[in-house]
Amino acid sequence: MTLAIKSTLALPFKHLLWSVIALIGSSGCGEEGQAPMGSNSSQVSTDESASMPATAPAEAPSPTGTAGQPPAQPRRIIYNAQVTLVVESLTGVGEQITRLVEASGGYISETDTNMETHAPRTGKWKVRVPVAQFDSFMTSVGKLGELHHTHVDSQDVSQEYYDLEARIANKQQEEKRLLKHLAESTGKLEDILAVERELSRVRGEIEQMQGRIRFLTHQSDLSTITITVMEVKNYTPPVSPTLSTEIARTFRGSVGLVGEFARGLLLFLVAVAPWCVVIAVVGVPLWWLTRRLRIRR
Repeated sequence: MTLAIKSTLALPFKHLLWSVIALIGSSGCGEEGQAPMGSNSSQVSTDESASMPATAPAEAPSPTGTAGQPPAQPRRIIYNAQVTLVVESLTGVGEQITRLVEASGGYISETDTNMETHAPRTGKWKVRVPVAQFDSFMTSVGKLGELHHTHVDSQDVSQEYYDLEARIANKQQEEKRLLKHLAESTGKLEDILAVERELSRVRGEIEQMQGRIRFLTHQSDLSTITITVMEVKNYTPPVSPTLSTEIARTFRGSVGLVGEFARGLLLFLVAVAPWCVVIAVVGVPLWWLTRRLRIRR
């Protein structure tokens, strides 16, 4: 009976021992099985990260430039040109120049025509055309006749123009501050008058600078071109004088010299006449006294 009890007690102990061994074995196998699972998940994460872009796409460059600098301001340049042409006839040239100027969107500011006897006719036109049409207009004018002379000069006034713009903006801000101070001022009358004088000065400076910038704008928007046209058709050169003509000219010249001499002599006598009176009044008594003294001696 004792053996039966021992065998009965040993049986559950064996089952418990095998259960513990089985549990330890299953935990080890679980740890070994988890390692590949971790590898797979890390691989998936790597693949997903590889499919994702490394960095966000860069923003498009701003229109101000890659370095963030402000865009370049257009230059302000004053163009002046002189063109000299020779044509067979001056007739109709003025109308052609007028049509070219109107087609370019400009205007004629000055016209001068010279018509002397025995001399070729000449014409001069000063025109103002937009700078954008400057080159095309110069090309068209050169086709009106034989081009003898061309001169183009330019003056860059960009620095002065944009400096005036900045100064005007600063002065306008100063004007606003003065107006605000004047509206909110509750001080003495002298202080108010001082602010008004300062405001008047600032406004005068603004108007002066605005006038200058309007002038620069007008000069740089429109180029100035002076066109001189000389005519060679029906030109009569000066005629050499004949002998009779030379004699007549010489005689007239001599008569003119005689007249100049007579005029000079008359003026001399008029200038001397007052002194003759002085000499007569003072010199005659002195001469008479001197003569009397000599007689007495």
